[in-house]
Amino acid sequence: MSEKVKMAGTWPGKVEILEHSMPTLRDDQILVRVELTGICGTDAHVFEKGFGPHRISGKVGYPLYLGHEYVGVIEKKGKEADKKMFYHTEIPQEGDRIWWGVDHYCYVCDWETVYGWQQWCLGAFFYGFDETPFHGAWSRYVIIEPGTHIWKLAKHITPEKGVVVEPYIVGLRAVDKVMTLLSISEKEANPDADLFVIYGAGAIGNAALTALKTSAPNSIAIVVDPNKHRLEMAKKLGADYVLNVKETTSDERIKFIKEIATSMDRPRLGDRWGVDAVIDCTGKNADVVIPEAIEILRPMGVLDEVGAFTAFTAGKFTIDPHEICSRELFFVGSWAYPLSTCDKAIKQVNKGLFDKKPYHEIITHRRRLLAEDITDGIKSLLAGVGIKHVIEPWKE
Repeated sequence: MSEKVKMAGTWPGKVEILEHSMPTLRDDQILVRVELTGICGTDAHVFEKGFGPHRISGKVGYPLYLGHEYVGVIEKKGKEADKKMFYHTEIPQEGDRIWWGVDHYCYVCDWETVYGWQQWCLGAFFYGFDETPFHGAWSRYVIIEPGTHIWKLAKHITPEKGVVVEPYIVGLRAVDKVMTLLSISEKEANPDADLFVIYGAGAIGNAALTALKTSAPNSIAIVVDPNKHRLEMAKKLGADYVLNVKETTSDERIKFIKEIATSMDRPRLGDRWGVDAVIDCTGKNADVVIPEAIEILRPMGVLDEVGAFTAFTAGKFTIDPHEICSRELFFVGSWAYPLSTCDKAIKQVNKGLFDKKPYHEIITHRRRLLAEDITDGIKSLLAGVGIKHVIEPWKE
C-alpha cells in the first residue's frame, strides 16, 4: 500500500486536512519534503471570498491546494529530472534546500517566449494555487513537474529565511518597477534623494521596504499601517517614519507627509510637491488608500498597486481622472514577478541579505498542519494579528 500524505484542501470559508496516496515518482519529476510554508494574505483572501475568476481560464475548481510560500529539501529525483528542469544555480542534489518558481510556464505563448513576461503565460499553472494534489505546499510533500525553475539555496539559509523568499521577491518586483518609472520622470534619477510611502506593513509591505532600503539606502521611507507591532518591524527594517492609521486621520497623514516632502532639500513645485512614489501593499480599504495615495504624489509620481492579488477583497475607490492626467501620474500594478526578479532576489539572499536586514523576523506565529490551526492562522492574519504565520507540516 502506498504512503498516505497529509495536505490541506481549501474552499471559501473552509480548510480540511486530506490524505492522498503518494504517487510513483516519474523519471522527470522531483519529490520535495516541505520544511516550512507560509500563510499569505492572498491565501487568506481565497479563504475569505474565493480565488476567482482565474486570470487565465476564468474558472476555479475546489478544493484548491494552497501554499505558494515555501522552502523544502529534495528527497528524491527522477533519473531524468535534471534534464527536464531549469536550474538557475548549481544543480541541487538530494538533501539540498531549494526554492522553486511558483509559476509553471507553457513555453509556447508569446507572453513567455517573445516578451519575457512569464507571469502572464497563457498556459501556466501555479504551485500553491492549483486543484492538483502535491502542487501546493500546505502539505508534507510537493512534486515538482518538468519545466519548473529551481534555485539552490546557500547552506547558511535556514528554513525561516527560505520560506520568506517568495514574499521578498514580490516586494522587490514592486520596488524595481517603481525605480524604472522614476528614471523616466526624473531628469537625473537619484532614488537615494527620493521620498517613498508604503501602505501596509505586513509581509509584502515590509518586503518592499527591505528591497527599497537595499536599493536606495538613503531614501526616505514612510510606512503606514494600523498595527503597532507591524510598524515596529518596519522601523527595524529601516523605515524613517511610521504612521499608525488608528491614531491619525487621513487629513493628518496627508499634512504630515506633505510637510516631510516640502522640507527636503530638493526642487520645489509649490503646494503640489509631494512624494515620489507610493507602493500600496494593503490589499484592502482601497476607498481610503488609493485617493490618499493620489493626493500625496508629486507630478509624475508613481503609484504601484501590489496588494490586490485576489478579486473582491480590496474594495473600490473613486478618483477624479483629472488628477492623473493633469499631474501625469503613473498608476501601475505589480502582478507576481518575472524570472529576472527571482534571480536577483535569490542572489541577494544567498549573499546574506537577511543577515543585514532581518526580514525573516516577520515570522511571528507557527502553525501545525491541522485544519483548526490553519483556519485560526488565516483568521488571525485577516484581523492583523502578527505578521507572517507559517505552517510546520511535520510538527504533530
